[in-house]
Amino acid sequence: MTTLFHKTKSRISEYFISTAWPWEIMSGLFVVLIIINGTEYIIKDQLPDRISVVMLIVSINFLWAVVDGLLLIFTNLLERGRYYKLVSTLKLSDKNLATQTVLRELNHTIIKVLDEKTKENITETILGNILLLSIDKVNKFKISLNDILGAIICVFFVFSPSIVILPFFLYINNIAIAILVSNLIGVLFLFGFGYRLGYCINRNKILTGLAVAIIGLAVMIVGTVLGA
Repeated sequence: MTTLFHKTKSRISEYFISTAWPWEIMSGLFVVLIIINGTEYIIKDQLPDRISVVMLIVSINFLWAVVDGLLLIFTNLLERGRYYKLVSTLKLSDKNLATQTVLRELNHTIIKVLDEKTKENITETILGNILLLSIDKVNKFKISLNDILGAIICVFFVFSPSIVILPFFLYINNIAIAILVSNLIGVLFLFGFGYRLGYCINRNKILTGLAVAIIGLAVMIVGTVLGA
């Protein structure tokens, strides 16, 4: 099971980086919870049946997920365009400036954990290969299949909170209770994200989980009030 999980994660990461997964899920979670808690204000005095509430939330969350997926494609295009311009700039820059530029770009990758001498060697190797690169061979403004697959995966992650939370609206007749249960599940999700964040940044996992849950609740409350 563990091997299958890692293979699946590795495969998906080819199209959509794994570090973005939890934040896309959280963005969808915020959208769902804000709409759920603002339902009574949105509908005003006419409280709808549970199916209407579910359809409303699904429609808005899916629309937001699609927008997020499209933004991912546009971001990828902008990034490739930026690299194209950067290669052109490096070819015209002096060696010191070009080296600093490449190092600054690489510092956003795993080499930030290496010592300075190793960084310098890697930077010089990469810069040397870049300077030999023909501009015509640099990928420019073109949407690829990987961009589309990444966008589809992004849509799934953003929409996934609806899949988890909304069934309660189908099985709990009282909408007020369904909203309460959804909020509790949302808080558990937020705590889980914070707990995992604490593990990744080597901080107290429980305290980080509580902090993320509290911040998430504050954002949800503000969003609900503004939406009302």
